[in-house]
Amino acid sequence: MSEPQEIVGAAALYRTPDDLVSGLSRIRELGFTRLDVVSPYPIHGIDRLLGKGPSRLGYVALVAGITAVLLAKLAQWWMSEVDYPLNIGGKPLFSWPAFVPVTFELMVLVASVVTVVGMLSVFNRLPHYGSALLQSRLMRDLTRDKFGLVVDARDPRFKGETIQGVLSEQGALEVDLLHRVTVSRFFSEQILSVRFLLLLAAIAFACVTATRLVWKYGGAMPPFNFMKAQQKLNPQHASASFEDGIGMRAPISATVARGFLPYAYANDAEGSTALVNPAPISAGALDRGRDRYDIFCRPCHGIYAEGNGTLTAAFPKAPSLHSAKVRGWTDGRIYHALTTGQNAMPAYARQISREDRWRIVHYLRALQRSQNAPERDLP
Repeated sequence: MSEPQEIVGAAALYRTPDDLVSGLSRIRELGFTRLDVVSPYPIHGIDRLLGKGPSRLGYVALVAGITAVLLAKLAQWWMSEVDYPLNIGGKPLFSWPAFVPVTFELMVLVASVVTVVGMLSVFNRLPHYGSALLQSRLMRDLTRDKFGLVVDARDPRFKGETIQGVLSEQGALEVDLLHRVTVSRFFSEQILSVRFLLLLAAIAFACVTATRLVWKYGGAMPPFNFMKAQQKLNPQHASASFEDGIGMRAPISATVARGFLPYAYANDAEGSTALVNPAPISAGALDRGRDRYDIFCRPCHGIYAEGNGTLTAAFPKAPSLHSAKVRGWTDGRIYHALTTGQNAMPAYARQISREDRWRIVHYLRALQRSQNAPERDLP
């Protein structure tokens, strides 16, 4: 004759979430404390009714996110400034704003993965093959459209011979006693065996390899065509949406873009000579001018504007800005060259603000004076 199974709890079935909340409240009033609920969707306020405090998962996500940000910035600093430094347009070797997107993505990824793993393995203690609730006859309804209340047998007020009557009196449709389940040796000896885990690894490798080969050599298969076929208008393509059939539209005539100040001397280099530099000369203005010069001008014109920049011979050699011709230009004429371009030099009106272009002119004047100092500047 087999021994009776140990009772580890009781499960009560309710028709609606309101019935569950009502029954839970009455059970709590009777002094029960070791409770849990089963619901097909979250029920607002159920944690408070269960007597549980705020979830600690938020702290796990916070620590994981901060750790990911610190490790990402450490790796970026090491690669950019120590392991393989690159001078890109005179910017600092570790220019952290450029790495903000990848840092943010790493923070979200690591925080999400650690939170999910922590929730399942630490807080929920999964995988748990021997759950008594999974063997309950009420499980069919609990996984569809009913709601359940579980009372742990370790609760001080739990009594196996009376718990069914207590739960039924609180409005439960059905009550089932939960008995301890003996975990099959299959899980420990087969599922967690080295051979089975190696088999899973081999299947995963085969699936990844096959998928890669199919995508690489099998051609584009909708919807996995990497967005090659899109309803969009590509540059230089015709469009039936407009009467002239041209897809690339010109700006509307006689209009000015918001926040944009038109340049009156775009086609009048001589007229620009009358422009007066409105930027005040100060240490801050010169520092800003040097910063912009190092980024946009130094690669071609060199650190001292002598025409010996860092570009290779494949690019046209930039002229020295210390020639008598350039030194004789007015500030307005130099500003004009920065705004509209000069020979092979492109226009920088869109990359450099109006104020910064005038500050670059100030800094260029300082460079010219340092290399062509008049006698009154000599000691």
